[in-house]
Amino acid sequence: MSINRLVADPGRLTILATLASAGRQEFVALRQTTHLTDGNLASHARRLQTAGLIQIDKQFRNAKPVTSFTLTPQGRQALELHVRQLVAAISVKPPAAGELKAEPAAEAADEWVD
Repeated sequence: MSINRLVADPGRLTILATLASAGRQEFVALRQTTHLTDGNLASHARRLQTAGLIQIDKQFRNAKPVTSFTLTPQGRQALELHVRQLVAAISVKPPAAGELKAEPAAEAADEWVD
């Protein structure tokens, strides 16, 4: 299993999950929801935008800049794949007690002596 490190980063994963559930978010609302600092949010968002996972729109409203973020279809696919991989990893059933391989007995010479 190969985990996408871009998506697995906690800050970026929080951004992707928030956008997947809440839809389009403005900077201030996304910052409040994710609890990221301005700098962390901006940095993670640029990385996600460069990878094509989110879209960043900058507009002016009442002469003030407003930045909005939207999850792209590629971003949704990457997030869904990440979730499927995590669910598959925790769904693996451990071997039954009789299926466990016995550990070879440690030899006396191999034991740690203090």
